[in-house]
Formats: sequence, C-alpha cells, structure tokens
Amino acid sequence: MRTKTILLTAAVIAAGAATSMAQVFSVNAVGYVNKTVPGGGYALISNPLKAATNTVSALFAGVPDGFKIYKFTPGSGYKIAQFDELEGAFTGEAAGLTVLPGEGVFVQNPLTTPVTVTFVGEVPQGTLTTPLVAGFQIVSSQVPQAGTVKDLGFVGAPGDKVFQFITNDPVPANNQKYWISTFDDLVNDWDPALKSLDVGEAVFVQKVAAGTWTRTFNVNQ
Repeated sequence: MRTKTILLTAAVIAAGAATSMAQVFSVNAVGYVNKTVPGGGYALISNPLKAATNTVSALFAGVPDGFKIYKFTPGSGYKIAQFDELEGAFTGEAAGLTVLPGEGVFVQNPLTTPVTVTFVGEVPQGTLTTPLVAGFQIVSSQVPQAGTVKDLGFVGAPGDKVFQFITNDPVPANNQKYWISTFDDLVNDWDPALKSLDVGEAVFVQKVAAGTWTRTFNVNQ
C-alpha cells in the first residue's frame, strides 16, 4: 500500500478567557492523511485524526461502488459495510459504526486501479490510551506518525504477537500476507524485527493479557 501523507497543514489557534493576569490560548493542529488502497486488494488502515464525524459512512464518503469495510470486534468477529452506488450510501451492519483513532479496519477495493481515502481532522494530543484486550484486536497508533509499533509506544509482553498486513512487498508472491513478530522475553525484543508502519496503518495484535497502548503526545514537542 502506497501512502502519501500530508500532516499538520494548519494550526487553529483559539483565544481563551482573558484574566487581569494573563491570556490563555488553546492550540489545535489539523491536517489530512491520504491512504491508497491497491487495486483489487485489501488494506489494513486506521483513521489517525479526530474527524467531525467518525462513522464509516462519513469517513469513507466518495469511495467506488462495491468498496467494503470490515470492522473486527473482539469476541464477535467482523461486521461489514459495502458502498452501494444506487443507494448512494453504505449498507450493512458496520455502516453506522465508528472508526476512532487507535482503532483500525480492513478495506477491500473492488477496482483494478488504486483508490485513495482521505482522512481529515484534528491531531490527537495529550495522554492517549487505547485499551487492549486479551486475544486478537485491530489497533493503531493514535499519533499520526510513521514507525514500528515499538517506536510509537506499544509495549510488548512475553508471547504477544503483532500481525502486520503486507501490501507493498516488491516480490509479488509476498503481497497480501502477514508479517508476524512475537515478543521474546529472552532478548526482551520482537522477533523477527518489527517492520515500520505508515501513517494511518493498523495492525492485528494478539495479547496474552489485557493492557493498554498509552502515549503522551503534543505537536509542539
């Protein structure tokens, strides 16, 4: 999956309440992220920005007829939504579900040519926490940055696994498969080494025990 990312294109500065001692300001960074889904294939992506409306129908507006969204819910499996050009809307039980920063979904492009999905919104800041269940779950970094999950603050425990869905391997036979890394307590690291994620790329994780993916982030850091 090729990714073209443009972030932090504007800063919205809102004046806060003024007192006799000082004036307080609030700074919100906004931008957009383009995710390119390969023709005739799948991609595991995330919404890395806080949009005005974070539903599947709003986030994926403008996709072609037959484009599908698969949202995985731990314990109950996938819920699916498909864009119907005749209806002019998504149909299926996932159509009204949300995709928040920290989550992720599989998408399927029915065309033979790539489709670009654009996410627009505010960059998450502060202390960002994504709950992690024991077992399988699709997750992503809430901070719109590239890097391995370790670089982005994910802390592994012995036996945890990360499944990265590969769509851009130069060897055709290696496309559309998982790269699986397991946290090895003997070396206190991931084996094999984690691959870098693009901005807006999600992964499957398999946790031995429940936990959290927590990171404190500020755009001025």
